[in-house]
Amino acid sequence: MSVKVTVGLCVKNSEKEVGTALDSLVKQDFPHELMKLVVVDEVSTDKTLSVVKNFVSKMDIKTEIFSSGGRGLAASRQIAVDNAEGDYIVWVDDDLVLKKDFVRNHVEFMEKNPNVGAANATLTPIGKTLVDTLEAIGMLLVKPNPKSIGTVGAVYRLKAIKQVGGFDINIKGAGEDHDISHRMKESGWALRNRKFGSSESPEFHYGNPPTTWKALWNRYFWYGYGEHFLFHKFETARARIQRLQLPPLALWIGFNFSCRIYQITHKKMVFLLPLHYFFRSIAGCFGFLRAHLDGYGHSAINEG
Repeated sequence: MSVKVTVGLCVKNSEKEVGTALDSLVKQDFPHELMKLVVVDEVSTDKTLSVVKNFVSKMDIKTEIFSSGGRGLAASRQIAVDNAEGDYIVWVDDDLVLKKDFVRNHVEFMEKNPNVGAANATLTPIGKTLVDTLEAIGMLLVKPNPKSIGTVGAVYRLKAIKQVGGFDINIKGAGEDHDISHRMKESGWALRNRKFGSSESPEFHYGNPPTTWKALWNRYFWYGYGEHFLFHKFETARARIQRLQLPPLALWIGFNFSCRIYQITHKKMVFLLPLHYFFRSIAGCFGFLRAHLDGYGHSAINEG
């Protein structure tokens, strides 16, 4: 395979975790000479940059390191895109553990599906705690053709990113991925979730997953905060976002998922999914409300 690919790694205050992602990249079976790593630091105040520089100095993968200047995650991703090489960019978070065929699997899938603008990978549970197990196990029922997808472990086609104008650097926190993939979808690009257990699905897990209820709350509060920006930017997404913010609906979805997932796993713990999803929804509501009070997203241009 002679296709070039870029790996985008956005980091911030992750000195204890970033080595996990870098070690996973070194072990990839995709030709290293066809890979480029672009690291964008979001103004870390710990030793993250020192750890990264020390690690990459021993790698055989071409690497460039930049700073976002504290402009937010969307700006960091755009810097990675602007300095990418090849046809695709694979997004890796600083604490992901990738299977050794992760990059190759992504590239092969995109080569076979030229109409796909972005595709997710599969998050596998590692079972550190009940919280992270429930968080990952719900991925068993992801929709194959979503309206938007995240960037965690995903592959994006650079042509598609550039066609829709890149990442919206006005987005300072979460939601930059759903924003751009939503625009890809509207522009005619297909989006794909990869099915768990499929021979085609690249897999990863978090080296440091949310193992406490507090960590889970913080994650979904942040997501809810970001959804507020998208709520004001896309009129076509408002109904979906409003539904996602309804805790009673989260209970129903959790119950529905638990019944279906039990048929696959036969694990009784899945019947805790309604409470798990309800908890996440409450956190998202509080984040959404906080963003509203802060006025975050009120000046967003409506693209619906």
